[in-house]
Amino acid sequence: MPQTLTLTPFDLLHLCARYLGAQFKYKLNVRLSGTPGVPLPPPLMLLVPLASELDIIVATLVEVFFNHS
Repeated sequence: MPQTLTLTPFDLLHLCARYLGAQFKYKLNVRLSGTPGVPLPPPLMLLVPLASELDIIVATLVEVFFNHS
C-alpha cells in the first residue's frame, strides 16, 4: 500500500527558505559581477505561483541590499 506524504507547514517554510537563499545568492552574484547570468534552474520543486511570489521577495531584497538609503 503506497504511503501518502504530507507537506507540513514546517516543511514548506524550510523549502521556501532554501529557495529564497539560493535565489538571493545567485542574483546578488550576478549583480556584483556585472555580467548577465544564465537563469538559475529552480533548486526546489515549488508551485509556480509560490515561486513567483518568492522571486518578487528576492528582487526586493537585492534592491534593498544595493540601495542603502
